[in-house]
Amino acid sequence: MPDPDPSTQPPLTPAARWSRALGFLVLGLAMLLLLGFPWTLGALVIGPVTALVGIVVLAARGSGDLGTWARANAVIGVIIGAFGGMSAIGMLILFEPLSDLDACQSRAITTSASQQCQTEFDQAYEDLLSRYGVELPTAG
Repeated sequence: MPDPDPSTQPPLTPAARWSRALGFLVLGLAMLLLLGFPWTLGALVIGPVTALVGIVVLAARGSGDLGTWARANAVIGVIIGAFGGMSAIGMLILFEPLSDLDACQSRAITTSASQQCQTEFDQAYEDLLSRYGVELPTAG
């Protein structure tokens, strides 16, 4: 099958080009979030950029020509970008307890040592929250 002639193809609208970029940004953001700490901190940059590109897709010239799926993907991209950015901000706030947990987990050989690491993280997390005046609800 011969390759299509590029001169006969209609040019992409700006919205379609931004939509392609949004797809790559969402994939990159998902990879950062799946890789976990400390890679999630990269979402501090990629998250807001993804949300911004999603808004640009919806507002760009030619966005009316985009299909329903492309517009829905742009809205989902904005939501995922905002979520990724907020998640990274949470990781940044908890950077010290999370890095201590990561170091402890890498040394833990047994299940009880791993549970001790988690207990220490929980205590550091609660201490951090109490330092800012946030109280967690207690059961019972």
